[in-house]
Amino acid sequence: MASFDSKKFVDFVKYFDKANPKHTSAFQEFASKLDPELLNDDANWVKIYRTAPPAPKQLVSKSQLAHIWGCQESLIKDSEITELNACLAKFDITKPARIRHFLSQTAHESGGGRYMKELASGEDYEYRDDLGNTQPGDGPKFKGAGYIQLTGRANYQAFADYIKDPKVMEGVDYVAANYPFTSAGFWWKNNRVNQDCDEGASVLQITKIVNGGTNGLQDREDYYNKTLEVIK
Repeated sequence: MASFDSKKFVDFVKYFDKANPKHTSAFQEFASKLDPELLNDDANWVKIYRTAPPAPKQLVSKSQLAHIWGCQESLIKDSEITELNACLAKFDITKPARIRHFLSQTAHESGGGRYMKELASGEDYEYRDDLGNTQPGDGPKFKGAGYIQLTGRANYQAFADYIKDPKVMEGVDYVAANYPFTSAGFWWKNNRVNQDCDEGASVLQITKIVNGGTNGLQDREDYYNKTLEVIK
C-alpha cells in the first residue's frame, strides 16, 4: 500500500470543489476506507474542531493600513495584514491608543512599510558585547530587522526563544521577511509600551521610548494623525 501523504491531502481539502465530480468521487473513495468510528459525532477530531477558538478579530484592515502608510491598498499583501493582526493580538496591542501609537511608530521606522530591515551594512555592530555579537559576521547578520529594528545576536536569540522558531537565528533576512511586525511587537511588549499608551502618553513620550530621543518626531506625529482618521 502506498504511503499516505498528509500534506497532499490537506492541500486537496483546501481546494476541494464539490461541483467537480472528480473531487466528489475522490472524497467518497476516501470515506469508504475510513474507520467508521472516525465519522461519529463524538470522535476526538470532531470535538477538537468544535472547540477550536474562533479566528482572531481583524483589528486593522488593509485599507486602514494603506491610509496610514500613504500607499495603494494593492501594494499590501494579504500575508502582511495577517501577520500584523496576529502580532496585535499576541502582544495585546488591542486598544485604540495602543494600536495608533504602534502603527505610527512602526510606520516612521519603516518609511511607511518600505523597509523591513536596516539600510546600513551592520558592520558597526561587529563584536558589540552589549548586543551579544561575539562571532565574526554577527554585525551584518543580526543588524536591525523588522519595523522596530531588532538588533544583535542576543536579541534575536531572545525573540527566537519566545516565538519558538529557531530559524530566526538565520538572521536579518529571515526576520524581515517573516516577522516584520511580530519582532516589533516583541520589543513593544518587553518595553511595556502598552502601559504608557494606557496612561495617555503623547507621541513625544512614545518616541523617546522607541528612539531614545526625538529623531523624526514630526513624521511620527504626522503618521499618528493619520491613525486617528481610521483607528477609532
